[in-house]
Amino acid sequence: MRRLGIFLLAFLVTLGGVWAGVIWKFPGDAVSRYVESRVNRSQGFILALHPAEMRWNRLYIPRAEIRRRDKPKSPPLFILTDFTVPITWRLAWGLPVRAVLGKKGRVEAFLPWKEGGKAMLKGELLLEEVALPAVMRPIALKGHFTFSGEFTMNAAARAGTELPSGTLEGKGTNLTITGVTVGGKILKITRLSNMEIRIHTGKEVRMEKVLVEGDIQGNITGRMTPNLRNPRQTLLGLQINASFRNAWLAGLGQLRPVAESYLKKGRLILTLDGTIGSPRLRARK
Repeated sequence: MRRLGIFLLAFLVTLGGVWAGVIWKFPGDAVSRYVESRVNRSQGFILALHPAEMRWNRLYIPRAEIRRRDKPKSPPLFILTDFTVPITWRLAWGLPVRAVLGKKGRVEAFLPWKEGGKAMLKGELLLEEVALPAVMRPIALKGHFTFSGEFTMNAAARAGTELPSGTLEGKGTNLTITGVTVGGKILKITRLSNMEIRIHTGKEVRMEKVLVEGDIQGNITGRMTPNLRNPRQTLLGLQINASFRNAWLAGLGQLRPVAESYLKKGRLILTLDGTIGSPRLRARK
Protein backbone atom coordinates (compact mmCIF):
# COMPACT_ATOMS: atom_id res chain seq x y z
CA MET A 1 0.00 0.00 0.00
CA ARG A 2 2.88 2.31 0.85
CA ARG A 3 4.52 1.62 -2.52
CA LEU A 4 1.24 2.47 -4.30
CA GLY A 5 1.04 5.78 -2.44
CA ILE A 6 4.65 6.61 -3.36
CA PHE A 7 3.94 5.73 -7.00
CA LEU A 8 0.83 7.94 -7.14
CA LEU A 9 2.70 10.82 -5.52
CA ALA A 10 5.54 10.50 -8.01
CA PHE A 11 3.05 10.35 -10.89
CA LEU A 12 1.26 13.50 -9.73
CA VAL A 13 4.54 15.37 -9.25
CA THR A 14 5.66 14.35 -12.75
CA LEU A 15 2.30 15.31 -14.26
CA GLY A 16 2.42 18.66 -12.50
CA GLY A 17 5.92 19.28 -13.83
CA VAL A 18 4.89 18.45 -17.38
CA TRP A 19 1.83 20.73 -17.12
CA ALA A 20 3.99 23.52 -15.69
CA GLY A 21 6.26 23.15 -18.72
CA VAL A 22 3.26 23.36 -21.05
CA ILE A 23 2.15 26.55 -19.31
CA TRP A 24 5.69 28.02 -19.50
CA LYS A 25 6.15 27.26 -23.21
CA PHE A 26 2.53 27.74 -24.23
CA PRO A 27 2.16 29.08 -27.85
CA GLY A 28 -0.41 31.73 -26.95
CA ASP A 29 -0.55 33.58 -30.27
CA ALA A 30 -1.00 30.38 -32.30
CA VAL A 31 -3.75 29.14 -29.99
CA SER A 32 -5.63 32.47 -30.22
CA ARG A 33 -5.44 32.32 -34.03
CA TYR A 34 -6.79 28.74 -33.94
CA VAL A 35 -9.73 29.70 -31.69
CA GLU A 36 -10.46 32.67 -33.96
CA SER A 37 -10.51 30.42 -37.04
CA ARG A 38 -12.89 27.91 -35.43
CA VAL A 39 -15.30 30.61 -34.27
CA ASN A 40 -15.12 32.87 -37.34
CA ARG A 41 -15.93 30.10 -39.81
CA SER A 42 -19.10 29.15 -37.97
CA GLN A 43 -20.56 32.32 -36.41
CA GLY A 44 -22.17 35.48 -37.74
CA PHE A 45 -19.50 37.78 -36.33
CA ILE A 46 -15.72 38.22 -36.22
CA LEU A 47 -13.86 37.37 -33.01
CA ALA A 48 -10.41 38.98 -32.59
CA LEU A 49 -8.27 37.75 -29.69
CA HIS A 50 -5.06 38.90 -28.04
CA PRO A 51 -2.44 36.16 -27.46
CA ALA A 52 -3.67 33.52 -25.03
CA GLU A 53 -2.10 32.35 -21.79
CA MET A 54 -2.49 28.86 -20.34
CA ARG A 55 -3.44 28.72 -16.67
CA TRP A 56 -3.82 25.55 -14.57
CA ASN A 57 -7.44 24.90 -15.52
CA ARG A 58 -8.33 27.44 -18.21
CA LEU A 59 -7.23 29.34 -21.25
CA TYR A 60 -6.91 33.05 -20.44
CA ILE A 61 -7.03 35.87 -23.00
CA PRO A 62 -6.63 39.45 -21.71
CA ARG A 63 -8.75 41.09 -24.43
CA ALA A 64 -11.28 39.98 -27.05
CA GLU A 65 -13.15 42.06 -29.63
CA ILE A 66 -16.39 41.19 -31.40
CA ARG A 67 -16.73 42.87 -34.81
CA ARG A 68 -19.24 42.97 -37.65
CA ARG A 69 -18.54 40.33 -40.28
CA ASP A 70 -19.40 42.68 -43.14
CA LYS A 71 -17.27 45.54 -41.71
CA PRO A 72 -14.38 43.95 -39.79
CA LYS A 73 -12.37 47.21 -39.80
CA SER A 74 -15.13 49.24 -38.14
CA PRO A 75 -15.04 49.86 -34.35
CA PRO A 76 -15.79 46.72 -32.28
CA LEU A 77 -19.37 46.01 -31.29
CA PHE A 78 -18.13 44.78 -27.91
CA ILE A 79 -14.79 44.71 -26.11
CA LEU A 80 -14.35 41.92 -23.56
CA THR A 81 -11.55 41.57 -21.01
CA ASP A 82 -10.44 38.59 -18.90
CA PHE A 83 -11.75 36.32 -21.65
CA THR A 84 -11.59 32.77 -20.25
CA VAL A 85 -12.12 29.36 -21.84
CA PRO A 86 -12.44 26.66 -19.13
CA ILE A 87 -10.63 23.37 -19.88
CA THR A 88 -13.67 21.10 -19.83
CA TRP A 89 -15.32 18.22 -21.71
CA ARG A 90 -17.74 20.75 -23.28
CA LEU A 91 -14.97 21.79 -25.69
CA ALA A 92 -15.80 18.69 -27.75
CA TRP A 93 -19.19 20.23 -28.64
CA GLY A 94 -18.48 23.96 -28.64
CA LEU A 95 -16.70 26.90 -27.06
CA PRO A 96 -17.62 27.78 -23.45
CA VAL A 97 -16.45 31.27 -22.49
CA ARG A 98 -16.60 33.71 -19.61
CA ALA A 99 -15.54 37.35 -19.81
CA VAL A 100 -15.76 40.80 -18.24
CA LEU A 101 -17.78 43.46 -20.07
CA GLY A 102 -16.86 47.00 -19.01
CA LYS A 103 -15.61 47.32 -15.44
CA LYS A 104 -18.33 45.49 -13.54
CA GLY A 105 -20.25 43.52 -16.13
CA ARG A 106 -19.86 39.83 -16.86
CA VAL A 107 -20.97 37.57 -19.65
CA GLU A 108 -21.06 33.79 -20.17
CA ALA A 109 -21.69 32.08 -23.47
CA PHE A 110 -21.55 28.71 -25.21
CA LEU A 111 -21.04 28.63 -29.01
CA PRO A 112 -21.63 25.21 -30.63
CA TRP A 113 -19.28 23.97 -33.36
CA LYS A 114 -22.00 22.20 -35.36
CA GLU A 115 -25.09 23.46 -37.17
CA GLY A 116 -28.26 22.94 -35.15
CA GLY A 117 -26.45 23.17 -31.83
CA LYS A 118 -27.75 25.20 -28.92
CA ALA A 119 -26.03 28.47 -28.06
CA MET A 120 -26.34 30.03 -24.60
CA LEU A 121 -25.84 33.61 -23.45
CA LYS A 122 -26.26 35.19 -20.02
CA GLY A 123 -24.80 37.93 -17.89
CA GLU A 124 -25.19 41.37 -16.39
CA LEU A 125 -23.78 44.78 -17.18
CA LEU A 126 -23.92 48.52 -16.61
CA LEU A 127 -25.39 50.06 -19.75
CA GLU A 128 -23.15 53.13 -19.57
CA GLU A 129 -20.11 50.86 -20.00
CA VAL A 130 -21.30 49.50 -23.37
CA ALA A 131 -21.06 51.65 -26.49
CA LEU A 132 -24.33 51.84 -28.43
CA PRO A 133 -24.33 51.34 -32.23
CA ALA A 134 -23.62 54.53 -34.17
CA VAL A 135 -27.14 54.46 -35.59
CA MET A 136 -28.55 55.19 -32.09
CA ARG A 137 -26.37 58.20 -31.25
CA PRO A 138 -26.67 60.66 -29.50
CA ILE A 139 -28.88 58.48 -27.27
CA ALA A 140 -27.10 57.35 -24.07
CA LEU A 141 -28.23 54.76 -21.53
CA LYS A 142 -27.34 54.17 -17.88
CA GLY A 143 -28.43 51.53 -15.40
CA HIS A 144 -28.11 47.88 -14.44
CA PHE A 145 -29.25 45.17 -16.87
CA THR A 146 -29.31 41.37 -16.62
CA PHE A 147 -30.00 39.04 -19.54
CA SER A 148 -30.18 35.38 -20.57
CA GLY A 149 -31.01 33.57 -23.78
CA GLU A 150 -30.86 30.27 -25.64
CA PHE A 151 -30.64 29.99 -29.42
CA THR A 152 -30.41 27.42 -32.21
CA MET A 153 -27.49 28.03 -34.54
CA ASN A 154 -28.85 27.19 -38.01
CA ALA A 155 -26.92 27.70 -41.25
CA ALA A 156 -28.17 31.28 -41.79
CA ALA A 157 -27.29 32.31 -38.24
CA ARG A 158 -23.82 30.79 -38.52
CA ALA A 159 -23.28 32.63 -41.80
CA GLY A 160 -24.37 35.93 -40.24
CA THR A 161 -27.30 36.50 -42.61
CA GLU A 162 -29.95 36.32 -39.89
CA LEU A 163 -30.23 36.19 -36.12
CA PRO A 164 -30.29 32.75 -34.50
CA SER A 165 -33.72 31.42 -33.58
CA GLY A 166 -34.37 31.59 -29.85
CA THR A 167 -35.55 33.62 -26.89
CA LEU A 168 -33.83 36.46 -25.06
CA GLU A 169 -35.02 37.75 -21.68
CA GLY A 170 -33.76 40.73 -19.75
CA LYS A 171 -34.45 43.00 -16.79
CA GLY A 172 -33.23 46.54 -16.21
CA THR A 173 -33.30 48.61 -13.02
CA ASN A 174 -32.57 52.27 -12.26
CA LEU A 175 -32.31 53.15 -15.94
CA THR A 176 -31.86 56.61 -17.46
CA ILE A 177 -32.18 57.61 -21.12
CA THR A 178 -30.74 60.83 -22.55
CA GLY A 179 -30.17 62.27 -26.02
CA VAL A 180 -33.57 61.40 -27.51
CA THR A 181 -34.39 64.02 -30.17
CA VAL A 182 -37.90 65.00 -31.25
CA GLY A 183 -38.50 67.80 -33.77
CA GLY A 184 -34.88 68.88 -33.54
CA LYS A 185 -35.08 69.27 -29.75
CA ILE A 186 -33.47 66.95 -27.21
CA LEU A 187 -35.92 65.61 -24.63
CA LYS A 188 -35.20 65.83 -20.92
CA ILE A 189 -33.74 62.86 -19.09
CA THR A 190 -36.09 59.88 -18.74
CA ARG A 191 -35.84 57.66 -15.66
CA LEU A 192 -37.16 54.11 -15.52
CA SER A 193 -37.23 52.22 -12.25
CA ASN A 194 -37.88 48.88 -13.93
CA MET A 195 -37.84 47.34 -17.41
CA GLU A 196 -38.63 43.77 -18.44
CA ILE A 197 -38.21 42.29 -21.91
CA ARG A 198 -38.85 38.96 -23.57
CA ILE A 199 -38.20 38.71 -27.31
CA HIS A 200 -38.07 35.92 -29.86
CA THR A 201 -35.33 36.14 -32.46
CA GLY A 202 -34.80 34.68 -35.93
CA LYS A 203 -35.76 36.03 -39.35
CA GLU A 204 -37.98 38.40 -37.36
CA VAL A 205 -37.61 39.81 -33.87
CA ARG A 206 -40.95 39.46 -32.09
CA MET A 207 -41.55 41.58 -29.00
CA GLU A 208 -43.47 39.29 -26.66
CA LYS A 209 -43.05 41.54 -23.63
CA VAL A 210 -41.43 44.97 -23.24
CA LEU A 211 -42.73 46.59 -20.05
CA VAL A 212 -41.41 49.81 -18.51
CA GLU A 213 -42.13 51.63 -15.24
CA GLY A 214 -41.01 55.12 -14.25
CA ASP A 215 -41.36 58.47 -16.02
CA ILE A 216 -42.87 56.39 -18.83
CA GLN A 217 -45.13 53.45 -18.01
CA GLY A 218 -46.44 51.05 -20.61
CA ASN A 219 -45.48 48.39 -23.10
CA ILE A 220 -44.22 47.83 -26.64
CA THR A 221 -45.38 45.00 -28.89
CA GLY A 222 -44.85 44.08 -32.52
CA ARG A 223 -42.07 42.89 -34.80
CA MET A 224 -38.83 44.01 -36.42
CA THR A 225 -37.15 42.53 -39.49
CA PRO A 226 -33.39 42.84 -38.93
CA ASN A 227 -31.04 43.81 -41.74
CA LEU A 228 -27.69 42.63 -40.43
CA ARG A 229 -25.78 43.96 -43.44
CA ASN A 230 -27.23 47.46 -43.01
CA PRO A 231 -28.81 47.92 -39.56
CA ARG A 232 -30.30 51.29 -40.55
CA GLN A 233 -32.57 49.40 -42.99
CA THR A 234 -34.06 47.21 -40.24
CA LEU A 235 -37.84 47.27 -40.74
CA LEU A 236 -40.01 48.37 -37.82
CA GLY A 237 -43.55 47.34 -37.01
CA LEU A 238 -44.10 48.30 -33.38
CA GLN A 239 -47.04 49.44 -31.30
CA ILE A 240 -46.49 51.69 -28.29
CA ASN A 241 -48.98 52.05 -25.45
CA ALA A 242 -47.79 54.30 -22.62
CA SER A 243 -48.58 56.99 -20.09
CA PHE A 244 -46.34 59.64 -18.52
CA ARG A 245 -45.73 61.13 -15.12
CA ASN A 246 -46.97 64.70 -14.89
CA ALA A 247 -43.57 65.89 -13.64
CA TRP A 248 -41.90 64.43 -16.77
CA LEU A 249 -44.47 66.08 -19.07
CA ALA A 250 -43.98 69.40 -17.28
CA GLY A 251 -40.26 69.21 -18.00
CA LEU A 252 -40.84 69.06 -21.76
CA GLY A 253 -41.44 72.81 -21.92
CA GLN A 254 -42.55 73.88 -25.39
CA LEU A 255 -42.76 70.26 -26.49
CA ARG A 256 -45.45 69.43 -23.92
CA PRO A 257 -48.40 70.53 -26.12
CA VAL A 258 -46.99 68.40 -28.95
CA ALA A 259 -46.70 65.36 -26.69
CA GLU A 260 -50.17 65.88 -25.19
CA SER A 261 -51.70 66.16 -28.67
CA TYR A 262 -50.92 62.45 -29.10
CA LEU A 263 -52.56 61.43 -25.81
CA LYS A 264 -55.96 59.77 -25.65
CA LYS A 265 -57.44 59.80 -22.16
CA GLY A 266 -53.96 60.31 -20.75
CA ARG A 267 -52.32 57.53 -22.79
CA LEU A 268 -50.02 57.54 -25.77
CA ILE A 269 -50.99 55.02 -28.45
CA LEU A 270 -48.62 55.05 -31.41
CA THR A 271 -47.42 52.93 -34.32
CA LEU A 272 -43.72 53.01 -35.14
CA ASP A 273 -42.91 51.72 -38.62
CA GLY A 274 -40.47 52.50 -41.42
CA THR A 275 -36.83 51.69 -40.69
CA ILE A 276 -34.37 52.45 -37.90
CA GLY A 277 -32.68 54.95 -40.18
CA SER A 278 -35.99 56.55 -41.24
CA PRO A 279 -38.69 55.81 -38.64
CA ARG A 280 -42.33 56.89 -39.00
CA LEU A 281 -44.27 57.59 -35.82
CA ARG A 282 -48.06 57.75 -36.23
CA ALA A 283 -50.94 58.06 -33.81
CA ARG A 284 -53.13 54.95 -33.80
CA LYS A 285 -56.79 55.55 -34.49
